[in-house]
Amino acid sequence: MKKSVLSFLETLPVKELLKLRESLDQIIKSKLNGDLGRRCSKRAKIKISATANIERETEFFHKTHKITILDLSTNGLLFKTTAPVINDDILSVTFRSPYNGEQRHIDCQAVRVKETVNHANWEYEVGAKAVDKHIVRAYKDMLKNRGRF
Repeated sequence: MKKSVLSFLETLPVKELLKLRESLDQIIKSKLNGDLGRRCSKRAKIKISATANIERETEFFHKTHKITILDLSTNGLLFKTTAPVINDDILSVTFRSPYNGEQRHIDCQAVRVKETVNHANWEYEVGAKAVDKHIVRAYKDMLKNRGRF
């Protein structure tokens, strides 16, 4: 079957092959998007206790907040906390891996924040994407220089 399809494709002109390639690309994208939605990678449902430092607070408070990680993926995480988090905050999350007990550290940026009231306390559900050290350094520099004009 594969050989017959390939031999048939070799007989087609270049324009027809390019049209076929576009159609195949669309079919592949629709199948991938059907499985994961907008996500690039799958999320693992998990419940882990962790700590987080919010970069905009470290300048004055040096406070560590407790969080509960609900989902984890290669590109980010979803967690709940009682600490006030706003969109585009840079966070430093530390947790122990449930598989081998190693301490893991993730620098991430809050992309989606959902506020809810739970027994008269504010609770924040935060969707965050992983970022590299360059973005964290640029954010820290911005915080240092924000009052200077």
